[in-house]
Amino acid sequence: MSLKLVSFLTEGNADDVRTGAFVGDTIVDLSVLGDGKSAMPGECDVSVVSLLGCEEALDWAAEVAENMDDVAPDAKYAREEVKLLAPIPNPGKVLCLATNYQSHLNESAMRRMSGNKPEIESPRVFMKPSSNTVCGDGDPVWITRQTRFCDYEGELAVIIGKRCRYVQAEQAMDYVGGVSCCNDISERRLRVWERSEDKDWDKFFDWLNGKWFDNAFPLGPCVVPTKFVSDPHDLELRTRVNDVVKQQTSTGLMIFDISQVVAFISEIMTLEPGDVIATGTPAGVGSIDGANLKPGDVVEVEISEIGTLTNPVAAEPEF
Repeated sequence: MSLKLVSFLTEGNADDVRTGAFVGDTIVDLSVLGDGKSAMPGECDVSVVSLLGCEEALDWAAEVAENMDDVAPDAKYAREEVKLLAPIPNPGKVLCLATNYQSHLNESAMRRMSGNKPEIESPRVFMKPSSNTVCGDGDPVWITRQTRFCDYEGELAVIIGKRCRYVQAEQAMDYVGGVSCCNDISERRLRVWERSEDKDWDKFFDWLNGKWFDNAFPLGPCVVPTKFVSDPHDLELRTRVNDVVKQQTSTGLMIFDISQVVAFISEIMTLEPGDVIATGTPAGVGSIDGANLKPGDVVEVEISEIGTLTNPVAAEPEF
């Protein structure tokens, strides 16, 4: 049994975010089947975040997906009939890890012309504003008037299922609701205002601002609850640009695994259901070989047992 949860819109209903189970090329409308009906167990509402925190409801949704042929036709849609959103359309927090794969840490050091083998002793965590950066499968990555070098970073996204604070690594996976694909889009050479000279803090500040562009955090196409994933630390991650593989790794090669990351962040802040943690990118980013993203490109982040997140690259519309 498996389960892939999505958030979507139907034609003509732009304000009605619905929850579905993605089965092949069909989306089963769980909102119609579960909202206000006795079939929906527990006290959960039918949203992706609520389902991730309710094991009974997940089992119900998985059973619906497995018996899709028994679902009424008006509760099923072909993929092309709906607009997929990010599975968590409005996460409270988007937390990202810098250099959580040794391969990417090494290539970053090479880019800086450092001869030392780099090491880090704790996760490096930064945030993205969720309201403008989060977008879904099929949404464009924008090339803006401030873009000088737009880069991709394919990553495994972790979705928090239950509220936690000061959790130990040994118990941390109990608070993880699911996993997804994400792309930490980065502007490598941001320079909004010209400066007479570069200082260390200026470089860091521009690096961080370069993560905050609109549509700079594609997420999706679905969330797979962790109870339906064989091992989140043994998934194959591939990033392709125009069908060419740029990144390929196992999630087992993260420097800090999911449990360690959740435990570390929970020492700093309370993690809430629906919060998203991007667990870092492996080697192969575009800034290493000079291949920046351009309008017309297509970026795909594929992770085994989850699916493929696909986003075209386009020029930002005029304001």
